[in-house]
Amino acid sequence: MMGYIKLCLLLLLSSYTLAQEGNGSNEQSSTCLLASRFKTYKKYVYQYTTASRNGVVGTANLKNGPKVSCQVEIEVPQMCRFVMHTRDCALSEVSVMDPQGQPVYRQAPGSEAFQAAMERHLLRFTVEGGTSVQLFPETDEPVNILNIKRGIVSALNVPVMEDEQNSLMSTVHGQCLTDYLVHARKDIATDVTLSRDLSQCDQFYSRKLVNSPLALLQKLHGPMSKLITSTQDCNYQFDNKGKHITAAMCTEKHIYLPFSHEGNGISSVVTQDLSFQSSKRISNKAFDVNPSQSKPLYFEDPDDKAPIQTKDAVLGTLQELVALAGTDHGQKRTSLFHKLVSSLRVLRNETLSQIVTEMLDMSGWLTWQALFQCGTTECTSAILHTIRSFDGLSPEADALVYGLSLQADPDATRVRDMLSMAQYKQSRAIMYALANTVKKFYKSEVTPVVTDVSKFMETLLNDCTGEIFDNDSDFPTDPEDMSFLVLRVVGVMGQAMQAVSPSLISSILRCARKTNIPLSNQKAAIQAFRLMDINDEVRNIFMEVYKDAKSPVDKRVAAYLILMKNPDQALVRDILYNLENVRDEQLKSFVVSHLRNIRNSGEPQMHQLREYIELALKDQLSPANKVFDGMSSNYKIDSPLGSVQSNIIFGATDTLPKEVMLETTLKVFDYNYDIFEVGVEGTGFEPTIDALFGENGFFPDSISKVMYWAGDKAKMFREVLDRMAPERDRMKRQVPQDLLKDLTNSVEKLMDDARFSSAPEAIAYLRLLGAEIGYIKTSDMKKMSETLSIYYNVFIRVLPVKAYFALISSTENEVFGHYIFMENAFSLPTASGFPLKFSLAGVFAPGAKGGLTYSPANTMTDLSFMPSVGLEFITQMGVHIPDYVEAGLEMHTNMYHESSLNAKITMSRNQMRLSIPAPKSNTQFFSISNKLLSVSSGQTKIVPSLVEDRTDSTDCQPLFYGLKLCTIARYSNATSMDQAPYYPLTGESRFAVEIQPTGEVSEYTATITDETLREGKKGRHKVDSLTLTLKAEGYDSSEATVALRYNRNKNTLTAEVVIPDYDVEAGIKLAVTDSDAKGKKMRGITIDVTNRNIPQLTLVGHSRLDTMKNAMLQIQMAIPSLKTDASVTATLKRDEDVFMDLEMVINLPETSYQQKASIKYNDETFEVELKSHLKSEIQKLIPNIENHHRQLQQLIDHILDQKVAKTDMKLRHIVTKGIEAGDIWLDKLTASIPYLANLRSKRSISDLTLPALPEKLFLQSDSLFRYQFNKDKMAISLPLPHGGKKSEEINIPTTLSIPLIDLPEIGLYIPAKNYPLPSFTIPPSLDFTVPLLGLAEASTKINSNFYSWEGSITGGNNTVDVPSYIAQYKAMAQSPFHLLSYKLEETHLKNKNETKAVPANRNSQYLKRHMMIPLQQLLLEQRLDQQIYRNLIMNQNLKCGRSENVGRRWERRQCRDEGHHTTIIVVCISLINK
Repeated sequence: MMGYIKLCLLLLLSSYTLAQEGNGSNEQSSTCLLASRFKTYKKYVYQYTTASRNGVVGTANLKNGPKVSCQVEIEVPQMCRFVMHTRDCALSEVSVMDPQGQPVYRQAPGSEAFQAAMERHLLRFTVEGGTSVQLFPETDEPVNILNIKRGIVSALNVPVMEDEQNSLMSTVHGQCLTDYLVHARKDIATDVTLSRDLSQCDQFYSRKLVNSPLALLQKLHGPMSKLITSTQDCNYQFDNKGKHITAAMCTEKHIYLPFSHEGNGISSVVTQDLSFQSSKRISNKAFDVNPSQSKPLYFEDPDDKAPIQTKDAVLGTLQELVALAGTDHGQKRTSLFHKLVSSLRVLRNETLSQIVTEMLDMSGWLTWQALFQCGTTECTSAILHTIRSFDGLSPEADALVYGLSLQADPDATRVRDMLSMAQYKQSRAIMYALANTVKKFYKSEVTPVVTDVSKFMETLLNDCTGEIFDNDSDFPTDPEDMSFLVLRVVGVMGQAMQAVSPSLISSILRCARKTNIPLSNQKAAIQAFRLMDINDEVRNIFMEVYKDAKSPVDKRVAAYLILMKNPDQALVRDILYNLENVRDEQLKSFVVSHLRNIRNSGEPQMHQLREYIELALKDQLSPANKVFDGMSSNYKIDSPLGSVQSNIIFGATDTLPKEVMLETTLKVFDYNYDIFEVGVEGTGFEPTIDALFGENGFFPDSISKVMYWAGDKAKMFREVLDRMAPERDRMKRQVPQDLLKDLTNSVEKLMDDARFSSAPEAIAYLRLLGAEIGYIKTSDMKKMSETLSIYYNVFIRVLPVKAYFALISSTENEVFGHYIFMENAFSLPTASGFPLKFSLAGVFAPGAKGGLTYSPANTMTDLSFMPSVGLEFITQMGVHIPDYVEAGLEMHTNMYHESSLNAKITMSRNQMRLSIPAPKSNTQFFSISNKLLSVSSGQTKIVPSLVEDRTDSTDCQPLFYGLKLCTIARYSNATSMDQAPYYPLTGESRFAVEIQPTGEVSEYTATITDETLREGKKGRHKVDSLTLTLKAEGYDSSEATVALRYNRNKNTLTAEVVIPDYDVEAGIKLAVTDSDAKGKKMRGITIDVTNRNIPQLTLVGHSRLDTMKNAMLQIQMAIPSLKTDASVTATLKRDEDVFMDLEMVINLPETSYQQKASIKYNDETFEVELKSHLKSEIQKLIPNIENHHRQLQQLIDHILDQKVAKTDMKLRHIVTKGIEAGDIWLDKLTASIPYLANLRSKRSISDLTLPALPEKLFLQSDSLFRYQFNKDKMAISLPLPHGGKKSEEINIPTTLSIPLIDLPEIGLYIPAKNYPLPSFTIPPSLDFTVPLLGLAEASTKINSNFYSWEGSITGGNNTVDVPSYIAQYKAMAQSPFHLLSYKLEETHLKNKNETKAVPANRNSQYLKRHMMIPLQQLLLEQRLDQQIYRNLIMNQNLKCGRSENVGRRWERRQCRDEGHHTTIIVVCISLINK
């Protein structure tokens, strides 16, 4: 019984405990949504694995990336409070890919260090609600390790999903909109898929990485990050009872869109795998954290350095880059330089500082180029450390340090480096560089390095006591100048100094109150507060300075301006109250003008002060003073775009302003931005100005004396002087007896005044965009002029001489520039906590190698010039682990050009020899290549190309002897594959144009020889000879010679080209002749082209010109090898008549052509005659023409022997019978018309054979045109409108008036003016004469073997005694073809007494053998009417079916017997009728 009682008590306690846990769960669910997943006082153990794979999807299966596996323990000591332990962590990376395409991992080099870093600290974090996750890491937890733990927490942060919905979740990417999809559900959802578009997460953005500060194209990481698509999909399995995660698998994809196709391309895939191991209860309930150390869950930028810090990679790359000039791999220069810069960026300060000296010893030029384009803080430190190692810092070093201070986003290390430089040398540029760096670095947080800067400034200032704190400095400076410099630079970093060092601020205030230091230092101490907050202490001290009547006006104005930075009503009341007691009119004028500008200001913060100022200064707010009226004032102009403000401050007795300031402000979106501010402060100019322009100054005194001396001698000169110095402003002076001597005394007095007066001092400063650039004093001018003189001597005289001697002393000189003109690098967070790094860089590397050497002993000169230029774009993308594992992909797109010239020049008395060695290796005239690289820790592999449709071709063509031009193309055409990316991601590709040597030639030489020869009898002819010999020496030598000879006596020039290998021996002879035969000067030129002394071409030209009365020009050409010659001759004779002839003669083999044109012109006639003659011996020109003639006859016979369809007749029978029918009907018509007997052909039946070919073909033509002028003329008079009237009668005005034009806006003024117009009279008529019609004749004759035609036409005035006109034409043609032979002639005459023209003669005659056309022509000539024609047809029985029935049978029989004859005749007659 007792046992049952114990058992009941145990069950009761268990029920109570479970009930309490259930209540606790309900409470927790109301606090954070993750509480139901992880119960309080329990520990959950998971096996966590995350990996990333970088590769090109669709190409070769080559990937890389890290892998991390850990045992993760999650303890829940309190509600929504978690403690995470990571144990047994292992770090590995992809080694190879197995045949199934799966990665095979190996242990990474830093795996042990990684395991220790992961296990060193636990991570505490809290969850509030569903979106707020706060981490509490240890202070020394590395950022990259913390990011990995962030990825684990992000994978575990999955609240309970009651329904399918979209909600915000807190992840390593920030707050992300997440889509839920439930696949299985029991009591809870047990199988859920989460999907995210990472671009919608609030902390998923590009984080700028280090890039070259000198790049032109940078800071484009924002737009470039949009080219990467990022998505995440997760699948979770939950325990239905415990609700905790049992398994999770997340896949995150990042795809670079350019060149990608359907998801194939450069991508990085990140996976996370969680597997539940066990859970148990814990008794630990402690959760102690420091709230100030909390950090968010989203990704934090890590410091990305190399896993292994060694100098070997940098020195090896630099050594390879130095030795590159002597190799054939110049295209590697751009990628090697980018590799060198990238290697410098991943080194820490302690490693980089050790190797800079070695790098400088190896190549200082390349080292400086790499360091300046590195961009990291470590590189900047290396630069500054190297500068400090120089013996004495020059102004160049100062400028370099100042330039480094302009870089954005400095860190504590850079501030520390700048402080070290300032401690070493306190030059103006270095001090301003330190101030600008501190100003950019300070972010309202007190740091040790800023504190050290303030202590250094306080030490330098030393309360403005003027004591030197370091007597052993290498760069001693004046204590007062140092105090002024410190005060100016403290003003640049005012907020930082005020926040970290109250003692420094007190020291500056003491300087402001002192009166025993230079005024410029006092004002600088006041102006140092322009960027500080004005507290009560500062306000009280500056109010004392403002009210101190003994202080100079510009110091009081400086204090007033600092007080009025942020004025309040009490301050304005105090200033206004004191304004009545101000006795200094300059100060009062400035304060009143400044208050007036405040009243007129439209700024909202000045609204309350405006009304108060207006009431207080009702009587003193006078209208604005004129500019430069001698009173101190504040001027301000406001506009919607901003404002312009100026301060002009005068001293009590000065005529020149002591201080001038101009400031411009730009207003954008209700914010004011300072654009620039320039100010000038000066003292001591008054004595110099008074000596020049004062009452007794040099210019007034000299001008006055000169004017009175001039008197009436030079009135114009006196007027000019009077304008320069008006008489009312001048004192009357006695006119000197010796003007020149008096002027000399005035000059000496001016020099004495300038010598003994104190030197003027001025300070000018400039601020741009709110930052003070620096200042300059007049005392710096002398030093500046000395420095410029030194630089001029160095850059204009010394360096060019050194460069020249270096250039002519060796052929191994080289100079290469390397410039990263584009670089944009950024990182994106991933779910695993590994950063995804992406960069795009463009490198440009031009340069040359070569030089010139000269040896006087053998007069030999060596010349070498090998230029090259490379351009490369480098794209990098990959997920890696900073400080542990390097991984990613690189795409290199390279363009390269190189050429070379190596030559030796040898000079002698009459010979120059140029030797060019043949190239021994390929020269890349132009190449463009692309390759993909897989980069992992310690190795770089080329991504294999697609083998499908791979093109690999080399096409070479001979360039010239010994060299060939080759075109190389290598690429993969993946268009046939659907699952392939676009080019150039298909693999390695290259297109190149190369010049390759064949090995047959070792050297090319060119020899030029100049000598004078003696030719002719007894060597009387002097011949100048110039010979050029080109030779290719080698295994099979080749030579070419070009010789030029000039005979001074014969005035001939001969050129000869000999190339034995190509059987070329050509010569050109040029001769110029000048003869004077029979008193007629003739000039000529002859060009002969020969080959092997056989004439090939002759060109001859002659010309003659005799005072434009007798001229001749002739050009002849002969080609003996083609039996061809041609000539063109033009002749002009001018006396009473003008004669011009143009004759052209062309002779070809068996053919000749001649054409002549003559023009004759005088007072009576104008005549043009054209003659041409062409003849050809056709049978000799075409030897087998008889065969062609015979073949054509056979073709005709073959056609005529063809049978007609559906008959037994041949075509020859029909044609023959048709000809016979024509003869028969002509016989019948002859009975009625006897005239037709003359047209009867002697041949009745044609044999249908072609006529025989003549032995010669000829064509002659002769044309003449003549026009006889008529000396009689006809007068014509045309009446004009308003003829005989004057201009006044037709109301034309006598004057032209121009009105007044006055446009003052554009400065145009034209006064009114009248212009008189002359009177004129219109003539009654317009008279002119026209010559009467003359007589024109035109005739043409054409004769040939087959056709002859002659025609003429005459028309015009044919008056002899009685006026008469004639019109006549003649035409006659003869041809073997009967249809083309005819003769026409007709003449018409008209006399003065006849009313119409009378035909004088009409004759139309057709030659014999004409068959058809004569009938129609005859009918027309006899003018037969239609009835006669019809009777003619009926009588000849040429128509059937038109007579009585009696004769119808005979007609039908006749038609049947001779049907085909009748048909032919009727058709012919019908054609004639048409």
